[in-house]
Amino acid sequence: MYQINQIFADGAYFQLTALLTGALFFAMVGLREMKNENLYGYLFVAISIFFLAIHAFFLLSLPGAVSPLNNLNFWPWLIAFFAPALITLYLVFGFINMLMYKVRLGLVKIFFGLTLLCYLFMLGGNWPLDARGIIVMIWCGLWFDVELGITG
Repeated sequence: MYQINQIFADGAYFQLTALLTGALFFAMVGLREMKNENLYGYLFVAISIFFLAIHAFFLLSLPGAVSPLNNLNFWPWLIAFFAPALITLYLVFGFINMLMYKVRLGLVKIFFGLTLLCYLFMLGGNWPLDARGIIVMIWCGLWFDVELGITG
């Protein structure tokens, strides 16, 4: 349904994905700070909720002429907006970790980001939306696990 070039061809897609990327980033930072018993975590979670609210408001206020967004439900939203935001975070954090001499962790994050990109938009372009959406949710859980170090 959505291809990666369609997602970033329109400014609305880019802005909505960027807002969702900010929401995910601040949610992760907020959870990390709350895990360390720092009160700034609540502020970061509030900023995350703000970005998510702006994302929802902007998504719902788009004009009806934007045809790809008509009849948008959970699974297409997950693939069209959430997946590119998650891929962006994987790749950006991976490159930052590599620049900070955490090469193994950076390579793991880059690997996960690129495999999600390949599964959704290259290999799995014809897969059912719910299967692709479940992959995105699993990768989101893995991202929070890797970033927060829950199991390690």
